[in-house]
Amino acid sequence: MNDNILRCPYCKSYRLAWSNETGYLVCQNCGAVIQTLIDDNSQYFYEKNKIRHQKNREEVLYYNEDYNMILEDKIRKAIKRGKIIKTNYHGISSISSIIDEKVDKINDNKDFKISYQILNDFPVLKSRTKRNKYAIALYALYRSYGYSKENSILLTSKELKVSKITLKNIIRKHKDLINEYEIKVRKKLLNK
Repeated sequence: MNDNILRCPYCKSYRLAWSNETGYLVCQNCGAVIQTLIDDNSQYFYEKNKIRHQKNREEVLYYNEDYNMILEDKIRKAIKRGKIIKTNYHGISSISSIIDEKVDKINDNKDFKISYQILNDFPVLKSRTKRNKYAIALYALYRSYGYSKENSILLTSKELKVSKITLKNIIRKHKDLINEYEIKVRKKLLNK
Protein backbone atom coordinates (compact mmCIF):
# COMPACT_ATOMS: atom_id res chain seq x y z
CA MET A 1 0.00 0.00 0.00
CA ASN A 2 1.34 3.43 -0.92
CA ASP A 3 1.45 5.88 2.01
CA ASN A 4 1.78 8.90 -0.28
CA ILE A 5 -1.86 8.63 -1.42
CA LEU A 6 -4.33 10.72 0.59
CA ARG A 7 -7.17 8.90 2.29
CA CYS A 8 -10.32 10.17 3.93
CA PRO A 9 -9.83 9.96 7.71
CA TYR A 10 -13.53 9.19 8.24
CA CYS A 11 -14.43 6.49 5.72
CA LYS A 12 -10.85 5.53 4.65
CA SER A 13 -11.77 6.06 0.99
CA TYR A 14 -9.24 7.02 -1.67
CA ARG A 15 -11.94 8.79 -3.72
CA LEU A 16 -10.96 12.40 -3.09
CA ALA A 17 -11.77 15.24 -5.45
CA TRP A 18 -11.08 18.93 -5.63
CA SER A 19 -14.34 20.89 -5.35
CA ASN A 20 -14.31 23.99 -7.55
CA GLU A 21 -17.39 25.32 -5.75
CA THR A 22 -15.88 25.31 -2.27
CA GLY A 23 -12.18 25.31 -3.12
CA TYR A 24 -11.42 22.34 -0.88
CA LEU A 25 -10.47 18.71 -1.18
CA VAL A 26 -13.66 16.69 -0.61
CA CYS A 27 -14.27 12.96 -0.09
CA GLN A 28 -16.65 11.67 -2.76
CA ASN A 29 -17.99 8.90 -0.52
CA CYS A 30 -18.92 10.70 2.69
CA GLY A 31 -18.60 14.39 1.73
CA ALA A 32 -15.97 15.23 4.36
CA VAL A 33 -13.77 18.27 3.71
CA ILE A 34 -10.21 16.95 3.78
CA GLN A 35 -8.41 20.26 3.20
CA THR A 36 -9.52 21.72 6.52
CA LEU A 37 -8.33 18.62 8.33
CA ILE A 38 -4.91 18.95 6.74
CA ASP A 39 -4.66 22.65 7.57
CA ASP A 40 -5.96 22.51 11.16
CA ASN A 41 -3.23 23.89 13.42
CA SER A 42 -0.61 23.26 10.76
CA GLN A 43 1.13 26.48 11.78
CA TYR A 44 1.82 25.03 15.23
CA PHE A 45 3.35 21.85 13.87
CA TYR A 46 5.37 23.72 11.25
CA GLU A 47 6.87 26.07 13.84
CA LYS A 48 7.50 23.25 16.31
CA ASN A 49 9.33 21.13 13.73
CA LYS A 50 11.26 24.12 12.42
CA ILE A 51 12.49 25.05 15.90
CA ARG A 52 13.33 21.43 16.70
CA HIS A 53 15.30 21.14 13.44
CA GLN A 54 17.21 24.34 14.17
CA LYS A 55 18.02 23.18 17.70
CA ASN A 56 19.71 20.10 16.32
CA ARG A 57 22.01 22.19 14.12
CA GLU A 58 22.80 25.03 16.48
CA GLU A 59 21.42 26.84 19.50
CA VAL A 60 18.46 29.04 18.59
CA LEU A 61 18.18 32.53 20.00
CA TYR A 62 14.47 33.07 20.57
CA TYR A 63 14.74 36.74 21.38
CA ASN A 64 16.60 38.06 18.35
CA GLU A 65 14.95 40.84 16.36
CA ASP A 66 14.31 38.83 13.19
CA TYR A 67 12.42 36.12 15.05
CA ASN A 68 10.31 38.66 16.95
CA MET A 69 9.46 40.56 13.76
CA ILE A 70 8.43 37.36 11.97
CA LEU A 71 6.39 36.24 14.97
CA GLU A 72 4.63 39.61 15.26
CA ASP A 73 3.80 39.52 11.55
CA LYS A 74 2.36 35.99 11.84
CA ILE A 75 0.31 36.96 14.88
CA ARG A 76 -1.05 40.06 13.12
CA LYS A 77 -2.07 37.99 10.07
CA ALA A 78 -3.61 35.28 12.25
CA ILE A 79 -5.72 37.77 14.18
CA LYS A 80 -6.96 39.32 10.91
CA ARG A 81 -8.11 35.88 9.78
CA GLY A 82 -10.04 35.29 13.02
CA LYS A 83 -7.53 32.99 14.66
CA ILE A 84 -6.54 32.74 18.33
CA ILE A 85 -2.97 32.46 19.54
CA LYS A 86 -2.64 30.09 22.49
CA THR A 87 0.53 29.67 24.51
CA ASN A 88 0.98 26.73 26.83
CA TYR A 89 3.06 26.78 30.00
CA HIS A 90 6.15 25.65 28.07
CA GLY A 91 5.98 28.80 25.96
CA ILE A 92 4.95 27.00 22.78
CA SER A 93 2.45 29.04 20.80
CA SER A 94 -0.19 27.54 18.58
CA ILE A 95 -2.65 29.23 16.28
CA SER A 96 -6.18 27.87 16.41
CA SER A 97 -9.48 28.97 15.00
CA ILE A 98 -11.85 31.22 16.90
CA ILE A 99 -14.64 28.92 15.76
CA ASP A 100 -13.38 26.23 18.16
CA GLU A 101 -13.79 28.65 21.06
CA LYS A 102 -17.27 29.72 19.95
CA VAL A 103 -18.47 26.18 19.32
CA ASP A 104 -17.53 25.09 22.84
CA LYS A 105 -20.15 27.53 24.14
CA ILE A 106 -22.97 26.42 21.84
CA ASN A 107 -22.09 22.71 21.77
CA ASP A 108 -23.79 22.24 25.15
CA ASN A 109 -27.12 23.17 23.58
CA LYS A 110 -29.06 19.97 22.78
CA ASP A 111 -31.02 21.62 19.99
CA PHE A 112 -27.80 22.71 18.27
CA LYS A 113 -26.43 19.16 18.50
CA ILE A 114 -29.58 17.85 16.84
CA SER A 115 -29.33 20.48 14.11
CA TYR A 116 -25.67 19.68 13.48
CA GLN A 117 -26.34 15.91 13.35
CA ILE A 118 -29.03 16.40 10.72
CA LEU A 119 -26.45 18.27 8.61
CA ASN A 120 -24.71 14.91 8.02
CA ASP A 121 -27.65 13.89 5.81
CA PHE A 122 -26.73 16.65 3.34
CA PRO A 123 -23.31 15.93 1.76
CA VAL A 124 -23.22 19.19 -0.21
CA LEU A 125 -23.73 21.25 2.95
CA LYS A 126 -21.51 18.94 4.98
CA SER A 127 -18.60 19.50 2.59
CA ARG A 128 -18.36 23.18 3.59
CA THR A 129 -15.64 24.48 5.91
CA LYS A 130 -15.98 23.94 9.63
CA ARG A 131 -17.04 27.53 10.26
CA ASN A 132 -19.67 27.41 7.51
CA LYS A 133 -21.06 24.05 8.68
CA TYR A 134 -21.61 25.42 12.17
CA ALA A 135 -23.10 28.61 10.72
CA ILE A 136 -25.55 26.63 8.56
CA ALA A 137 -26.56 24.48 11.54
CA LEU A 138 -27.07 27.51 13.79
CA TYR A 139 -28.96 29.37 11.04
CA ALA A 140 -31.34 26.42 10.59
CA LEU A 141 -31.81 26.24 14.36
CA TYR A 142 -32.77 29.92 14.56
CA ARG A 143 -35.13 29.46 11.60
CA SER A 144 -36.77 26.50 13.36
CA TYR A 145 -37.29 28.72 16.43
CA GLY A 146 -39.34 31.03 14.19
CA TYR A 147 -36.88 33.86 13.53
CA SER A 148 -36.98 35.58 10.14
CA LYS A 149 -34.22 34.92 7.60
CA GLU A 150 -32.58 38.30 8.24
CA ASN A 151 -32.66 37.92 12.03
CA SER A 152 -31.32 34.36 11.77
CA ILE A 153 -28.44 35.55 9.59
CA LEU A 154 -27.72 38.45 11.95
CA LEU A 155 -27.75 36.26 15.09
CA THR A 156 -25.61 33.58 13.44
CA SER A 157 -23.04 36.08 12.22
CA LYS A 158 -22.81 37.66 15.69
CA GLU A 159 -22.54 34.32 17.46
CA LEU A 160 -19.93 32.68 15.21
CA LYS A 161 -18.23 35.77 13.73
CA VAL A 162 -19.20 34.68 10.22
CA SER A 163 -19.67 37.32 7.56
CA LYS A 164 -23.33 38.02 6.80
CA ILE A 165 -22.48 38.19 3.09
CA THR A 166 -20.85 34.75 3.19
CA LEU A 167 -23.87 33.27 4.93
CA LYS A 168 -26.28 34.93 2.47
CA ASN A 169 -24.25 33.58 -0.47
CA ILE A 170 -24.36 30.04 0.93
CA ILE A 171 -28.12 30.30 1.51
CA ARG A 172 -28.70 31.70 -1.98
CA LYS A 173 -26.48 29.11 -3.67
CA HIS A 174 -28.05 26.10 -1.89
CA LYS A 175 -31.53 27.52 -1.35
CA ASP A 176 -33.48 24.29 -1.92
CA LEU A 177 -31.14 22.17 0.22
CA ILE A 178 -31.17 24.64 3.09
CA ASN A 179 -34.97 24.89 2.97
CA GLU A 180 -35.20 21.10 3.13
CA TYR A 181 -32.64 21.08 5.94
CA GLU A 182 -34.60 23.72 7.92
CA ILE A 183 -37.76 21.63 7.60
CA LYS A 184 -35.98 18.50 8.86
CA VAL A 185 -34.57 20.41 11.85
CA ARG A 186 -37.98 21.90 12.65
CA LYS A 187 -39.66 18.46 12.49
CA LYS A 188 -36.97 16.85 14.63
CA LEU A 189 -37.22 19.57 17.28
CA LEU A 190 -41.01 19.32 17.39
CA ASN A 191 -40.87 15.51 17.75
CA LYS A 192 -38.32 15.40 20.56
